[in-house]
Amino acid sequence: MKKKIYFADLTYHSNVLASDYIPLGCGYVAAYANKMYGDKFDIQIFRHQEELFKVLENKPPDIFAGSCYVWNKNLVLRICKFIKKEFPECLTVLGGPAFPLDVKRQKLFFSDNPYVDFFLPYDGEIPFANFLDRYLRVGDKIKSDEMPIDGCLYLSKDNQLLSGRNIKRPKELDIFVSPYLTGLFDRFLEDRNFSPMMQITRGCPFRCAYCWASNEQNRHIGFFSYERIKDELYYIAKMATKNNIYDLVFCDSNFGMYERDEKIVDVLYELQQKFDYPRLFFPNFGNGNHADLVKNCSKLRGVTYCFSTQSTDPKILNTVKRIKPDLDKLTEYVKAVHEIGKCASTEIITGMPYETRESHMKTIRDLVDSGFDFIDPFTFMLLDGIELDSEEAIRKFKYDIRYRLVPRNFGKIKGEYCFEIERVVVGTNTYGFDDYLYFRTFHYLLRILDNNTIYKELIEYLKQNGVHALDWLLFVFDDLRSSQSKAAKHFEEYVREARAELRDSPEELKAYYSQTENYQKLIRSEHGENLMQKYSFIAFSINFKDYTDYFFEMARNYLLAKYPHRKEDISKELSCIENFCRAKLSDVFTMEDSPKIKEFYVEYYIESWIKENFAAPLCAYKLPKPTSLTMELSDRQMKLIKDIFARYHVKDGNFKGLYKATAIIHANNYFRTIKEKVIDK
Repeated sequence: MKKKIYFADLTYHSNVLASDYIPLGCGYVAAYANKMYGDKFDIQIFRHQEELFKVLENKPPDIFAGSCYVWNKNLVLRICKFIKKEFPECLTVLGGPAFPLDVKRQKLFFSDNPYVDFFLPYDGEIPFANFLDRYLRVGDKIKSDEMPIDGCLYLSKDNQLLSGRNIKRPKELDIFVSPYLTGLFDRFLEDRNFSPMMQITRGCPFRCAYCWASNEQNRHIGFFSYERIKDELYYIAKMATKNNIYDLVFCDSNFGMYERDEKIVDVLYELQQKFDYPRLFFPNFGNGNHADLVKNCSKLRGVTYCFSTQSTDPKILNTVKRIKPDLDKLTEYVKAVHEIGKCASTEIITGMPYETRESHMKTIRDLVDSGFDFIDPFTFMLLDGIELDSEEAIRKFKYDIRYRLVPRNFGKIKGEYCFEIERVVVGTNTYGFDDYLYFRTFHYLLRILDNNTIYKELIEYLKQNGVHALDWLLFVFDDLRSSQSKAAKHFEEYVREARAELRDSPEELKAYYSQTENYQKLIRSEHGENLMQKYSFIAFSINFKDYTDYFFEMARNYLLAKYPHRKEDISKELSCIENFCRAKLSDVFTMEDSPKIKEFYVEYYIESWIKENFAAPLCAYKLPKPTSLTMELSDRQMKLIKDIFARYHVKDGNFKGLYKATAIIHANNYFRTIKEKVIDK
């Protein structure tokens, strides 16, 4: 009889699926194990803990192989503990990036988690095959014989760390069979709740000290062949079309950096023409000539154009071993994205070594000046396996470390509470906790007022009137913290939760949320969500009217104080822009069919003003008389909204499933566009 291996890349499902991607890494290891030893093992893959427990009741495995990430580490450890208690003969093998780099902490990991037998810290296919080869030869004595296994780590009886040789990543990756093409992922592709994920290249040549991908092992670059990738893309597209799946994710660190990536863009274009898939495509773009990259991708629909900057401060970047961005090239990149009618986004990290309030604000100003439509802020996190999580770095930079829940990653395992916890740096010797709180709240205003292009026309109008976008944001930010407006009250709800999410220790966090009343706050999404996602969605749905009222009132006050002699013109021009901004997004997220059409009167030819990239003042587009303007959601947008509601199980009055959706589907995907054109000037 075949031995049983249960592979598991587990996620939580307390509100919505915490991680809704197909388990790619786990699938690669399972597919390779099946190729090498499929005649000797019965292999199954699990994503839901409930499904795993149901199978465990009747058919315990001989080997449990779990994926270990920052978002499911405690969950998979809890499963290992349960399995060892109920089935002590079962071997537990974990793999993934949530594992320390230094030997001292690796030994501590095994000591703290004695129910974990082996850990495979890097690419898992060959190390796990080595493990199975040894297992087939010595059986249950695999630990007691205390012989190193290449690519694997474990503790000996006398508490010594046994480590085989590291396995160098092969350059040609096709030796690892496809979990898609072998049918291993068919059941996930038949489930619209999961997003297909692909990897076309492994490794990263860069050495960013805050990123797990920068370790020595991961700098070896390997490639899947073009033919293999094309076959996988066609396979996924056919299944996705049949099962109403709309998105595709590339998890490469640097898509677009290699010449053959242009051919892959051509394949994606073919798929969109033949299958209308992917409707949304999310790659991680790498360093290189971004203007050329945009040109290559311009024929694709639904692409998210994101280039991670992290900081523009030379001292910070030198310390974290990241290449300083060329601001002129960044501006060219943004311009190229705008020329094809798309939005450009970037990512920043606050609180890294040598950060100051001034340096971070300058980073934001640089990126605003470069023209980015979306600046996505992150807090510096101490991930397992990164260089900046060393004892030396913690002492040198005097990290103020706090703890918070990984958003939505909590649940009950056999009646016991389980929480995933982030270690975040909220202060250093150059950046205080007050600075952290300042930017944690300022970033939210940045996201709802300047990001997503909801109020792009307002920002451009202010710029035409001599107001820098960042100065305007700071003006609004100062007022929000003292105002009694409805918008300020909504803003304060975010501020309170941003303060409340931090704890001084993991134990304190666990104790707090293990209390029934506090755990129910997680279930109700009052706590435990990604705050930026949650409150951004609320800002452009439930509170959209209040925020829009407030922002335009502030704009009128600001400009009238500056140009009192232009009172009538400013009022009329802002009124036109306000009506346009409202019509783009208001009432889109209603439970019945969203109102497709919004009609209003305009006194300016606003469409030409926008199409001509705000080249002249709005007053130059004055119409002879007020004219009706109609804005409409397309059939594609209506279908997207319907699909998202279905996928995230959105119910009447309960939008919490959509908090997660905003992480990848920006508000501009839902904007109404002008249907009927007003008369020419």
